Amino acid sequence: MEIGSGVTFHLEHIFPVSKGGRAVLSNLALSCPGCNFAKAERTNVEDRGGQLQLLFNPRSYEPWLLGWHIHFGLDSETGSVFARTAIGEAIIDALNMNESKRRFARILQIQAGLIS
Repeated sequence: MEIGSGVTFHLEHIFPVSKGGRAVLSNLALSCPGCNFAKAERTNVEDRGGQLQLLFNPRSYEPWLLGWHIHFGLDSETGSVFARTAIGEAIIDALNMNESKRRFARILQIQAGLIS
């Protein structure tokens, strides 16, 4: 995925070091720079209904990819990520996941067969 995105992924602390998070495998995940910078030190965000939602932690699921499919989907024609849950909705908004350049990059990745 990293090679097809044209960027180097960040090693993100799911629970930020500034809030007591540690640099251990259970607290680390790969993140695209756009998501990692948008997340910053946040551990939760408000959904559209004003409820606080914990940020998605891929390490909370086995297999890890299951969590993505529970909370998110991908429209292969538009490159948009869509929400399946309130957590997904809040994260899509907070991390600006459907910004036009990011959707365009996803379309190219879909066309190249790198994501589906």
